[in-house]
Amino acid sequence: MSGRWKKIIWALLMIQMCFLHVFFLRKIRYTADYLWYRVCKKIGLPYFLYEKGFALVVLGMTLVSLLMVLVYFVNYRKFRVKCINGIVPVEDEVVRRKLEKAWVQAGSRQADRSIVYKNIGIAEPFVLGFYHPVILLPDWACSLAAEGVAGDLADRTMEKTEMLDVLLLHECVHIRHKDTWYKLFLFLCNALCWYNPLAYLIRSISGRDIEIDCDETVVSGCGKEERAAYGQFLIDSLEKMRTRGYVHSVFFSAGEGMMKARIAAIMEEKKPYNVIAGFAVALLVLQTVFLAGIFGKRMMIQVKEQQASENINIYDGFEKPECFTREVLERMLPLAPAKEDSYYQELMSLPYSEVESYEELPYAAEGPWQVRLKRPEHYGDCIDKFMYRYLNYDRDQTAAGRVSLEEPGAYTGVEAVYWRMLAGDQKEFVFAAVIREFLADESALDKVPFYGQVQMVDGYYYTYYPVAVHVKMVKDYVFELQGITQMTEAVEAFREAYPENDYSDIPAFTGMPEEERDYVYETKTSGGVLEIRKKGQEKWETVPVTLEELFTRGDEMDGTLTRLQEGSYQCDEIKQIFAYGGSPVLPLSVVFYDEAAGAYRSSVVTNIRNFGSVRRIFVSFPENAEKGFLVITTDRTMWQEYTTCFVTEDGGKNWRECLVVEGAEFMSHSLTTDMRFITNEVGFITIRDSETPFVIRTGDGGETWSEVKFDEIKEYYSMAYAPFWEKGKWTMDVCMEEQSIDGGVKARYVTDDLGETWKFQGFVLRQ
Repeated sequence: MSGRWKKIIWALLMIQMCFLHVFFLRKIRYTADYLWYRVCKKIGLPYFLYEKGFALVVLGMTLVSLLMVLVYFVNYRKFRVKCINGIVPVEDEVVRRKLEKAWVQAGSRQADRSIVYKNIGIAEPFVLGFYHPVILLPDWACSLAAEGVAGDLADRTMEKTEMLDVLLLHECVHIRHKDTWYKLFLFLCNALCWYNPLAYLIRSISGRDIEIDCDETVVSGCGKEERAAYGQFLIDSLEKMRTRGYVHSVFFSAGEGMMKARIAAIMEEKKPYNVIAGFAVALLVLQTVFLAGIFGKRMMIQVKEQQASENINIYDGFEKPECFTREVLERMLPLAPAKEDSYYQELMSLPYSEVESYEELPYAAEGPWQVRLKRPEHYGDCIDKFMYRYLNYDRDQTAAGRVSLEEPGAYTGVEAVYWRMLAGDQKEFVFAAVIREFLADESALDKVPFYGQVQMVDGYYYTYYPVAVHVKMVKDYVFELQGITQMTEAVEAFREAYPENDYSDIPAFTGMPEEERDYVYETKTSGGVLEIRKKGQEKWETVPVTLEELFTRGDEMDGTLTRLQEGSYQCDEIKQIFAYGGSPVLPLSVVFYDEAAGAYRSSVVTNIRNFGSVRRIFVSFPENAEKGFLVITTDRTMWQEYTTCFVTEDGGKNWRECLVVEGAEFMSHSLTTDMRFITNEVGFITIRDSETPFVIRTGDGGETWSEVKFDEIKEYYSMAYAPFWEKGKWTMDVCMEEQSIDGGVKARYVTDDLGETWKFQGFVLRQ
């Protein structure tokens, strides 16, 4: 098979590989979005990043491609400058006449005598450049015109003047075939498909076939002896070879392996596979056109659908369903009540019926109040979809309609953070759910309905909707919204209608504690320092301690801190104080705002080396800015550690260790989770436990400690956190061991005796 056919085949294969690259990106789009969504949700990234998975994949792949192209052009620039600095025009009339002859033999109508240059720093001739390529000749090539005969043709050699003819013809053929452009095209395809090893293989093989195609053109019409002489000339040129491989140039000689292939192709006068090659190329052309047609058609369809969706309002002709009325609630009650795990039991019993695409479903969804599910046994998945549609009815209906809820990973900013089936089954059901919506900015706060609760977390606004959603399956795979009401009203109605059923597992949505919602001070990190300001003020004040110091602890078994450690600071109307250190190089210290001085000042809590392995620091000023407590955990071994309490009575300037006179055995325990003093005498330390809540209490400022008692222990709820003031009572939340204090279902306890005993109040959903 001739080299020209092979070049065409490689080019077509590269084009197809680029089409497959686009196909690959289309196939991974939703998978990338979904996986990235799971990662964002797992590590708690901001909501606006949730839908960026595919965009980040494309960006990453594009950056790698651009890096390859950048390296290529930098190398080309260096190589070109190096070559140009050492060139001089060839003025030898013999060489210029031979160049004209070579141009004619190469098939060019116009001969350009000015494109040949000499460079004494190169070892072999080659073509350089794209738009205006030039031929660079080494010094030995230019001298061929003036020398005599090197040998006899019978010895398979050429006259040196004939060598120059062949050499110039070879380079002119490269220019005529635009081989530098061909190599550039293959490189760009390779850069696009940088992850595909076949792209590198094709590019490598095509370099050989470029030379073979050129050789075949040069020896076209020559006899066996002339071909042998040309082959010998190639072998001789191998001895003069230097480093090469730039994609922006084509060299006359090549490596030993490629040279063998070139000589074999030269000596083969007939090409028996050219007919087969023609059929192969025709087939590849048809295949490439077919792929281009498929992708082009799909893109046109998508563009038309997108243009159509921009002008279509899916809400047109459909009234807003009746919601939040007594009638809606009454329509829910006839459904059979469900137990806590009824949904999951039914889910396991229903047949798996996922289809490949929504196009395979027998029925379409009609209007905004119907949605389709490819996996109808997971019918709970439609709850947040209906809430998205319902919330946007009174907002931008056209924008909401552009979001296809049938696309995997479609980002709506609305998700269910808790759900539990209240009644029914797959055919008709009611779910109690808490829906969370991400608000893009403050302007969206005006559009929050009456049943939503707004919270700000890390500078972002979220709205929580505790609702009960009534849905009915109207066709196979198709579900229709019947109504929505508030979750608390629905749960109470089911409790009254079905007193024999236990609904105590359904949490009341509480959101953040009152004291966290009504924060007074806010902080941020900038330029390696911590800044603080009072809510409503414009000016930020710098805390005179570096972030490196604030993040320093002696025990880093859990990793280096990247943010302020929970509990290690207090920023409220009573006190603004930050605790840090506790390592061999940085003693346990605090920095606090001194009202008298009107500025921040620092103090060392203790210099004792025994406190050089601090893991956690907790600080608490419960009643005033003068008396406060600081608790540290040290000397961790596996899951055990030791707790020490310090007290100050002058606002943090001086500290003393609290000597435990009773309950010292409680100071060595499992890992501490939280600490807080609620008065100048009463304080709590909560300790990690896998079976029951473990909380110790002091009633005299840290001298005596005892374990508190819970009236009712809920199975699996064993991780207690420090008490907080909520609705006129001191309240404590206990969560499952794997959960954090910030989210999830909690067992809530309250106390009437300053924390000596705690009474179970019910489950709450805290976000």
